[in-house]
Amino acid sequence: MKVEKKAVRSGILKLEKNVQITLDEDMNVPDTRPDVEKIIESRGEVHIDEIEVLTDRMRLRGNFLVQILYLSTDKEQQISCMEHEFSIEEFMNVESAESSDIAKVTADLEDLTISIINSRKCGVRSVIYFHIAISEMKFVECTTGIEKKENVQCLYESPSMTEIIMNKKDIQRIKASVSLPAGKPNIKEILWNSMQLRDVDIRMMENKLSIRGGLFLGSESLQYYDWEIPFTNELDCADSRENLIGNIAVMLGNHQAVIKPDIDGEPRDVEIEAVLELDLKAYREFKMPLLKDMYANDRKLKLKTSPITFENLIFQNNAKQGIATEGLIFCKVLYIAGDDTAPIQSKEIVIPFEYLVEIPEVAETDRCEIRGVLEQIGGYVVDSNELEIRAVAGIYVTGFSPQTMYMIDEVEEIPYSEEEISRIPSITGYIVKSGDTLWNIAKHYGTTIEKMKQYNENLTEPLETGQKLFLLKEMESLIGE
Repeated sequence: MKVEKKAVRSGILKLEKNVQITLDEDMNVPDTRPDVEKIIESRGEVHIDEIEVLTDRMRLRGNFLVQILYLSTDKEQQISCMEHEFSIEEFMNVESAESSDIAKVTADLEDLTISIINSRKCGVRSVIYFHIAISEMKFVECTTGIEKKENVQCLYESPSMTEIIMNKKDIQRIKASVSLPAGKPNIKEILWNSMQLRDVDIRMMENKLSIRGGLFLGSESLQYYDWEIPFTNELDCADSRENLIGNIAVMLGNHQAVIKPDIDGEPRDVEIEAVLELDLKAYREFKMPLLKDMYANDRKLKLKTSPITFENLIFQNNAKQGIATEGLIFCKVLYIAGDDTAPIQSKEIVIPFEYLVEIPEVAETDRCEIRGVLEQIGGYVVDSNELEIRAVAGIYVTGFSPQTMYMIDEVEEIPYSEEEISRIPSITGYIVKSGDTLWNIAKHYGTTIEKMKQYNENLTEPLETGQKLFLLKEMESLIGE
């Protein structure tokens, strides 16, 4: 007897690990830039370009962009800047990883130290943490029925299941042009800029994604100005559906701001290009009738089963209990000082925060993915000695519960012996015990639920302990032989 199967795509987290690397490099001052006297500010950005999962290891390729704002000895160009891009290629040991697995890697810059070796060379030392999550994408085979149901009783259950429909990475390019307002002098050079993503909203539509948000650009060239640039884009996505549950992370990737002439030929426009890096996951929640048990009254059925494992999505930032989260917001403030010898200075501020993310009740075996996003940050001068910092941090939590179910793989049909048939009484009076179900009683006494309901009025579940039932054996074809 053959069983019918249906495949459900599921993603199982196999392992998580952190890998630390240390970069110790030299950075030469370009010929077009003046000598370095003092470092005002520095920052680094890690961009991951390629991830290749191999057997028990992983190859990662990307770059590390270092930018420096500094004081020089040149009186005509007292403040200057420079940048350098270091290539990263690392092979990392990842036990039990296979080439068919999917890797998600995020990078945190744990430490960046810039030292002046001489006026034309700086030392760059950095510690980078890579957070690696390896998932196995597989199709689990669920038993949904049998091909021929002649004289076979089947028990079905319809559990809640989650199928992963989309799990991939993509990019969206943003390009815009902004202009200085009247009253601001022409731009000679952009010494330092800060670009942030704000209020990003992504909605799943049929075969596409709607992406809305804003880019916030602040530029420093001894004078400061900022722009907020709204954008609305659509990204083609064949797997996207409005009824899917999206779990989409957006990060600002490579970006640049370039001075361009306006319509009068004056250097007053700034052309902005930015890449949004999208980590796209989408799930479908559904209930599917699965074959749990079966029997026949004219023969024995020997069932061979095997376990399947999958993960169910159980919540996304929803409400009953909570996860206490703690974190730090690192903020570097660049400001114009009253010191003519060092007109631009910087200060690092660390802002601790605590937040209770409300979630439903979870079990010890459940897992949560927690993602923190700095959505907005701004500074306000209170007086010459005080600065007020305001920030908005988003904490996004998605919960998964591991599930194990046993599926019927094979059915062996075995004829009843005369002795086995004779042991089952033709007519039986039965008193319901605690835990009894109509299915278990019918299977044990060689009848069917329909036959039980035919001879017992108003028979429904749950059964009451002590309830009396009249049972008639459903094995007429065998009794007559």
